[in-house]
Amino acid sequence: MRKRPAIMWSLLALIFFGYVAAVVFNINDNQTKLEKETYQQWRSAYVRENDEGTFVKTNPKGKNDISLSEGHGYGMLITIQAAKRGWASEEEFNELYRYYSNSQISKDNPLMSWRQKFENEKQVAKETTNATDGDLDIAYALIEASKQWPDRSTDYQQAAKKLLTAIKTRNYNSTNKLLTVGDWATKDSEFYNLIRPSDIIPSYFDTFAAFSGDDFWRTLKTNSVKALETMSKQHKTGLIPDFAWVKDATITPAKKDQIANANDGNYGANACRIPWRLASSNDKKVNQVLSKMMNFFLKEQTITEGYTLSGQPLSSSRSKNFSAPILYAAKQKEAYGDLVDSQSWVVSDDLSGNDYYGDTLATLVTMQMNQK
Repeated sequence: MRKRPAIMWSLLALIFFGYVAAVVFNINDNQTKLEKETYQQWRSAYVRENDEGTFVKTNPKGKNDISLSEGHGYGMLITIQAAKRGWASEEEFNELYRYYSNSQISKDNPLMSWRQKFENEKQVAKETTNATDGDLDIAYALIEASKQWPDRSTDYQQAAKKLLTAIKTRNYNSTNKLLTVGDWATKDSEFYNLIRPSDIIPSYFDTFAAFSGDDFWRTLKTNSVKALETMSKQHKTGLIPDFAWVKDATITPAKKDQIANANDGNYGANACRIPWRLASSNDKKVNQVLSKMMNFFLKEQTITEGYTLSGQPLSSSRSKNFSAPILYAAKQKEAYGDLVDSQSWVVSDDLSGNDYYGDTLATLVTMQMNQK
């Protein structure tokens, strides 16, 4: 007689665990569908092909195509994530690689031209300088590609090593021991001491050190994290500017219109990437810098499109390029569940198809939040 309750409880347990498994499977299935649809939307809206290879169109409303090294790096990172899920082939990545190879500044300089312009699918202009952020992403993507496709690992590894050497040689300030914003910011340039804080990517520097065996990258990480800590302490918000000057151990935010626009010294369109750049690091000091910023955002009723370093909103509008990096960082820490809820619109809303920067960062975050 006592066997019936035992059997009944066993059946109930099986039903319960079966239900839980079904729910988990459904959640994972929905997440996979979301990631795939987002990737396909992004590729359809922004990826183009021509005789040079495959590139990311960064001016979706323009008649003639413009490609940026920044966008190309993002495109390679997204394609790697898609390939890990079986949605992109090695050939598709290789076409991006071929475009990068054809867009290098010269045979002796593997840094990518920061901008290329086309008319009727023919290249009509190619800048002869680089932007450091794009080449950092490209180098990281090449290292990832060498793992994803072992048969081509030698090619991608060699390309990554050459690119890292070029960044070290041409994008490094030997005085303040930080990365410059590009190879045009030479020693005899007034911009030699200028940094773009969103170029500080501690997890990349760890990867580059392990990959190359060069302690330069570990030292660069140490110096870069110190710079982050200094900038973080300058304001209660912990917000960090788009650009800053570093000279004689002093770090000063750029002034209005000194570099690119009125928000050069604010938490603007460059700095908005910082939460995403820092969240993949396990470094304690990096996490402290990130947490201070995230605590500021946690108190904000709405995440708007930019802030002064003291925390005053620059706009009443929200945008994907500001919210996506915050969402990514929030997903890494349990303490920021409210930010996950408030910023999830970034991945639940369809891509607009006319906002290269916001749509691309949203796609990156959608893919990288559940990295394969």
